[in-house]
Amino acid sequence: MTTLAERLARPEILRLPPFDISANANAAFAADAVRLDANENPYPPLADGPLAARLNRYPEPQPAALKAAMAALYGIGTDEIIVTRGADDAIDLLARTFCRPGTDAVSICPPTFAAYAHFALLQGARVVEAPLGSDFAFEPDRFLESIAGEPELKLAFLCSPNNPTGGPIDPADILRIADALPETIIVLDEAYIEFAEIESLAGEATRRPNLVVLRTLSKAYGLAGARVGAALGHADTIAMTARALPPYPLPSLSIAAALAALSPARRPLQAERIARIKADRERLAGLIAGAPEVLKARSGGGNFLFLEVADPEGLSARMRAAGVRVRFRPHAAPGGVRISIGSDAENRALLSVLGLQAGAVTPRRAEVVRETKETSIAVAVDLDRAEPRRIATGLPFFDHMLDQVAAHGGFSVLLECKGDLEVDAHHSVEDCAIALGQALGKALADRRGIGRFGFSLPMDEAEAHVLIDLSGRPYSRFEGDFAADHIGAYPTQMTAHVFRSFADSLGAAIHVRVEGENDHHKTEACYKAFGRALRQAVAREGAGDAVPSTKGVL
Repeated sequence: MTTLAERLARPEILRLPPFDISANANAAFAADAVRLDANENPYPPLADGPLAARLNRYPEPQPAALKAAMAALYGIGTDEIIVTRGADDAIDLLARTFCRPGTDAVSICPPTFAAYAHFALLQGARVVEAPLGSDFAFEPDRFLESIAGEPELKLAFLCSPNNPTGGPIDPADILRIADALPETIIVLDEAYIEFAEIESLAGEATRRPNLVVLRTLSKAYGLAGARVGAALGHADTIAMTARALPPYPLPSLSIAAALAALSPARRPLQAERIARIKADRERLAGLIAGAPEVLKARSGGGNFLFLEVADPEGLSARMRAAGVRVRFRPHAAPGGVRISIGSDAENRALLSVLGLQAGAVTPRRAEVVRETKETSIAVAVDLDRAEPRRIATGLPFFDHMLDQVAAHGGFSVLLECKGDLEVDAHHSVEDCAIALGQALGKALADRRGIGRFGFSLPMDEAEAHVLIDLSGRPYSRFEGDFAADHIGAYPTQMTAHVFRSFADSLGAAIHVRVEGENDHHKTEACYKAFGRALRQAVAREGAGDAVPSTKGVL
């Protein structure tokens, strides 16, 4: 009995053997095998950097570690995914695998992503248009009516959330289409799904031979320049599509970048970035909708807005003059403009062109990633929000202490650390303090408009005094001692070292004096007092652009 993939694939694809190049060799040999099989240059390139040492070797055609990481991310098996050069490459692969020139057809739902038609036409396939309905909504009955009578319809492309309009498609409607077209592969592009409130159909695709889901690390994970995407689906469909792969599709640098982005320590920061982009999208939509020339502002499920404007030519000229690039889509709608959500500075530039004010207060946010042979740390802070606070260092008491700093400092912190706790706690404690200090310093930028100084407090019988000066000059003094070696897995001798690490990485003078009887209370009082000192020191006060120094600079 033949599979759907075998029935739909081009004869030329069926005649090709499975394409593995060195896959068998990679499985048969260890990573340190003597590689004399691929005509590689034995010497690394004359370039600097840790990755250069491996660039003289071809990468794995389908890198096992990256496949495993992406399969886990999407909740599928490694035989149900092809890693591609962005989702665009997956679209091309599907067209080349299943579409015979001059015979077969694909369907698209305009206005939508132009690459679907581009790669189909490049392959010589016909393109059948099934336009979206009123207000760019996907209408299943209208779609089925539009493609009725197309016996050679091999691929049907659906984009949810749609690019450029941002509208999501109900997953139930997509499954209905798949049920109605059992001899057509439904290609569901979920490039923007991380920014939407809909469930992925990745798991459903692995159970249906005629459903393929496209995903990418370009949008949510910030890897557009690395070009890493994937096609997910039934193992038979994926294996057939893989026959059209080029020998070594992904560069080693892209593989390394993707693996780093998907590391567990960085996941909380990725989630926070996505939440920030979604919040900025809704805020900008509300502001832009009030611009006189904007007729409609659509905020759908992507990391962008779709506008309809009264004078696209005039707006285009003003955007060019201001150096702001947006995507004008006149074929999608008269006056159609797609605008990506940018950084705080980029969003302010956009609003300025539209004659809108972004607000006088600049967000004070920062992210730091610190990778050593001993620890892997990712930290994000927002000095103007009290939530969220999520800390995971592998040391529960230290988590509690850092949470006290943020809670009493009145700022948000996300911190994840994977450290060599099997050695001891020293590296994790030290490096977390360094990374958090760096993030605080980065968020403060040039330190204009802050209080600069602050604080002390009692805790039961213990008394801690913390004085701080965000001067930009690191100096640390710690007065106090502890009778206990550890509190839980936390070594008390590290307390003084933590504040020295904060001082060095934050660029601050930090003086700590603590006395009392209970080491738990004394330690906690130090961290709480430090948080309170930070609250005063980072607080906005006076003129927002004033430097709190008679020198005029910190």
